[in-house]
Amino acid sequence: MSPQFPIQNEGTHTAEFILSEANGHRSRGNAFLADPSAVKVGQPLKKTAEATTDKPATYVVATVGADCHALAIYGGVSSSGNDLRIAVLERDAEVNGRLIFWGSMSTAEQVIGATTLASKGIIVRL
Repeated sequence: MSPQFPIQNEGTHTAEFILSEANGHRSRGNAFLADPSAVKVGQPLKKTAEATTDKPATYVVATVGADCHALAIYGGVSSSGNDLRIAVLERDAEVNGRLIFWGSMSTAEQVIGATTLASKGIIVRL
């Protein structure tokens, strides 16, 4: 006999991985990702250019641990010709390491990524 109600699986919620952060949103920053881009909640990002007067700092998805400069607070996908702008966690925070989306990074790269994030004041708790 099948269950009366189907099993529902929830995806990752926005900012679910954040355990604590500095007051006044000091931990957060704005990120610009050029089209095409797809980012998941809690995914490590690499900063490729500093912010300017008319554009936030530019990021790409990090592929190795040494490139983990920030974590995406919001996920998103750019649309044709439209770049993606999201909030990121840049400094002074604690995060749940089990909710970080490391992508294809190996366990060794994840350890390096956690160390790189710690240098920015983002402490990965397991």
